[in-house]
Amino acid sequence: MNSKVAFRNTLKGVNTDRTVFIPFVYGLAAKIGQLPLREMVSDPAYYAHSLEEAYKLLQYDGIVNTFDATLEAETFGCEVTWPGEYIAPRIASCSQLELQEVNPEEHSRIPILLETTKRIVMTQGKETAVIGTLVGPCSLVKTVIDDGTKDKNLDIGNAISLVGELLTKLTRSLCELRVDAVFFREDLLGAGYRGELLSHNKLYTAVYTTLFNLIKYYNCYPVLIVKETELNFITDLQNMVGTSGLILFGKRVSDGDLIYLRKLSDSLKMSFGLPLPMVNQDDLLEQFTVISRFIGKQKPPGFFYC
Repeated sequence: MNSKVAFRNTLKGVNTDRTVFIPFVYGLAAKIGQLPLREMVSDPAYYAHSLEEAYKLLQYDGIVNTFDATLEAETFGCEVTWPGEYIAPRIASCSQLELQEVNPEEHSRIPILLETTKRIVMTQGKETAVIGTLVGPCSLVKTVIDDGTKDKNLDIGNAISLVGELLTKLTRSLCELRVDAVFFREDLLGAGYRGELLSHNKLYTAVYTTLFNLIKYYNCYPVLIVKETELNFITDLQNMVGTSGLILFGKRVSDGDLIYLRKLSDSLKMSFGLPLPMVNQDDLLEQFTVISRFIGKQKPPGFFYC
């Protein structure tokens, strides 16, 4: 079984092969390609080459096309700053933001990302999973509202609708390239994601429904990335949005947590991505031991490493 099939089976909760590994190597790819990140993402040839070189060196199971939290907000007019050669860009200001319907392919970095993704699918997509990544609707709305429109008496319903339209266009573009999954980053809100989602539940749920139905139409899989999310919220979250998978950033897990997640995976028909803490080496080794021991014994068909 190749990496592509193993990844897709994992998201269906039926992977009986080895546990797949899907890392986020955005800045690392630039280092491996020996290019500053800003230069790498400015040219699809450099970009695709760096992602491929990282994949060939590290031999993981899925190539994630980006891990940039600024692309969508920049499309609405937010300004971006690049803090270091291999550090992802950040939002500097949204003071010039115009929250209105936009054509994302008229913005320079979006076509480059799509062309890069197209090249990766063509060269690696038969054997390896290719994954598109977008900022999720809750995180994108909070970014543009908090950074650019606090005092403009903006209708929150209109903001969510415009964000949903943009994400729908980007999602369709990625799916037409035949990616295997689309990851939506809601980790930007940390523990605040739950509150933002629940504060405008019907509006956000409508956006997720549109996005996820579109993704599934293309035989692709939607996955949410969250951070510091309590495990007891997962069932409610799944009932609201119906994701194929959940990546749990910022969550140290115990054996008991993993048993609970295995039961949720089986009952809710969803997969779980388990990132390892990379800041502290002792934490990394401790969590790797806990997770790998559990996976080695239990072989959960819906778990994967991040």
